[in-house]
Amino acid sequence: MKVILDVHKLENAENAHEYLKGALNFPEYYGNNLDALYDCLNELTDVDIVFSNSENAGEYFKKILRVFKAACEENKGLQSSSENLRE
Repeated sequence: MKVILDVHKLENAENAHEYLKGALNFPEYYGNNLDALYDCLNELTDVDIVFSNSENAGEYFKKILRVFKAACEENKGLQSSSENLRE
């Protein structure tokens, strides 16, 4: 399954976690923090995440991206890529 995430919706913690919870169908108990994100990403299977509108990524997104990269290394059923990403 391919999921396209808009980086502009990942610019601050509160909005980012609410958006990720809905876009990735995280469980109701999702903790809305980076540790919970890592845990839930490791439960996904056959998912390809594409980050769009990433040309001017903010600081909080960079934290999220590090979590995605770590989860992709751990979970072989998860892949991520981006369009025009500058870290």
